[in-house]
Amino acid sequence: MQIVAVGPEPVGLIAIGSNATGILAVGQLATGVVAVGQLATGVVAVGQLARGGIVVGQLALGLVSIGQVSVGVCWSAGLVGIGATSGPGLILGLFGRLSLLRLIGRAGGLLQVAGRGVSDGEDLEDEPGRAAELAEAGGAGGPVNAPALKPWRVAVRVAVTVALAAVWWFGAGASLMDALTQSGGIPIDAPQER
Repeated sequence: MQIVAVGPEPVGLIAIGSNATGILAVGQLATGVVAVGQLATGVVAVGQLARGGIVVGQLALGLVSIGQVSVGVCWSAGLVGIGATSGPGLILGLFGRLSLLRLIGRAGGLLQVAGRGVSDGEDLEDEPGRAAELAEAGGAGGPVNAPALKPWRVAVRVAVTVALAAVWWFGAGASLMDALTQSGGIPIDAPQER
């Protein structure tokens, strides 16, 4: 095995060529831990039709993806796409937008939401404009009550997320796992000295 391999089908720690395979692979059909190329497949993949774990590309399919058309199982951002959670762009986030502040639970200016929303005996679940209101408790503001999601909505969101995971597995995950684990695939061992 070579440290740097260049050619039409190179295999090495760093591989550069049309069908490159390596820890760092650059080429049209690059496959590697870090893959850069037109049809890149990698744990980190960058390319026009990129697929893998963390993916950046024009058409991106990954666990975390950023691209013009982006499909991300966990998070997706870009021009258009879908993901369990979304970032910037016209992305359908099945479980909403995910920001760093929301991730650590410190959304600025928002009160903590708990329980099922009821205001003056009204059910707020079907009124999007009245999703959260302050309860009056002796004249002082109390906890914020918000409507609970209907079980069928949660089931649909979970089912679509599972479908996204299946699409990812058959479109990228299985081939990436095969490339990472097969004999003669991505060289993950140090080169042998002679």
